[in-house]
Amino acid sequence: MNAFKRAQTFISRKSDSNRLIALFAIIWLISQITIGWILGPIGSLNVLALQTTLSSADFKSIVASWIALGQIAAYHAHFFLDNMHPIWYSLFLSLTIARLFKINAINSKFDWMLLTPFVAGACDLFENAMHLYFLADLNRATPALVALSGVTSLTKWFLVCAGLAVVCSLAITWCVRKEKAHPSGR
Repeated sequence: MNAFKRAQTFISRKSDSNRLIALFAIIWLISQITIGWILGPIGSLNVLALQTTLSSADFKSIVASWIALGQIAAYHAHFFLDNMHPIWYSLFLSLTIARLFKINAINSKFDWMLLTPFVAGACDLFENAMHLYFLADLNRATPALVALSGVTSLTKWFLVCAGLAVVCSLAITWCVRKEKAHPSGR
């Protein structure tokens, strides 16, 4: 059994625990709120613009404006939590997708999707490392490296949003099926 199959099997087994899923949901939520609070002075749209830009000039311009406005310290401060944050959302999304795959009887050929939240998390950590590298010396924010960082960030956001879409659609599917099987009040 290869490493990916073992990881899928492990996640699938652990997804039987409501407590474990709830624990990672709560940790992720608290982490997200705290990071949002730390980044509040900058604004989430400005942070998203920095994360997803493919332009070295735009990256440097955004950072320069934060420096001029005295906001760069907030961006530096968020990395303490943001370097752990991918662990929480990767585990929550992976466990939740696995659980919903089980209760919706999704074919096991789609089990590869259980690992996509961890790819998103790895992209997040790479993005963070690149931004810290750039912030140490903005001359390092070359067009190729900023483009690589931006593509990595866009991949992260796509995979996280896709994971949330899978969770929502499978949860709705399960609720509709459950309601049809056991109509309440009819």
